[in-house]
Amino acid sequence: MALHCLVSAGGSPGVTTTALGLAMTWPSEVLLAECDPMGRRMLPGFMADRVRGPVGPGLLGLAMAAESGPQSRLPLDDYLIPVPGEGSVELLHGVRDPRHGVRLGALWERLAEALVSRPGDVIADLGRIGGRDTPDALLLAAETVVMVLKPTLTQVDVAGPRLDALRDLLGNRAVVGLCLITEGPYSAGEVERVLGTPVLAELPCSPADARVLSEGARPRRTFKTSLLLRSFKCLGRRIRATAESLRTDAEAGSRETLSAVGAAAGSVR
Repeated sequence: MALHCLVSAGGSPGVTTTALGLAMTWPSEVLLAECDPMGRRMLPGFMADRVRGPVGPGLLGLAMAAESGPQSRLPLDDYLIPVPGEGSVELLHGVRDPRHGVRLGALWERLAEALVSRPGDVIADLGRIGGRDTPDALLLAAETVVMVLKPTLTQVDVAGPRLDALRDLLGNRAVVGLCLITEGPYSAGEVERVLGTPVLAELPCSPADARVLSEGARPRRTFKTSLLLRSFKCLGRRIRATAESLRTDAEAGSRETLSAVGAAAGSVR
């Protein structure tokens, strides 16, 4: 149904943790796709003590399948695994070795087509963007692109040119927004003004709860009702609302175009 990409400008701000938290609080079936060419985080982190069976080759296996059958349908579902304890979440886990990232370049366009055509929503963790290995095809297929960062001078500074490049790439094809990890001296309003990009949500700096998602730590009894999880739900609502607004605007534009064409055809007759 819809592809939502999470990215960072660098500096390990918590993109994978945010992507997993979003998936866990998503109100419907969702696929979490680890598409960071620099390597996976889910299997050695959150999934480490939760997986009991084989996990398969994940994204690298899918890339190899695409190489062997370039004209055939991409067998995406064959490379997904369920996230234990999260009945509506499936995972396409990423590459273990960053050296394998070079094999993914030819996969991105076909993967983008497969992700947007499958039932249910997709949250894709693209990791750091701005380099040669950035999966532009996934960005171009997305309805929303959310950059995760901390409101610090160093992260805001590095985010600026990457957001400019994102807007140049996407134009009006997708909504670009920010998600702030509130560990820094600047407010959401200040970051919005400097970067010219709306803040969709602020996530609390909650190391104990974040370690559940990033490292697979044992959760507290109040984890499911924690402020961090509630904040993920808020971010999800904002993402879906902005995507719906984009679709509505696109449909309205299409209707206006059709009306103009019809009027022009009538005047010709």
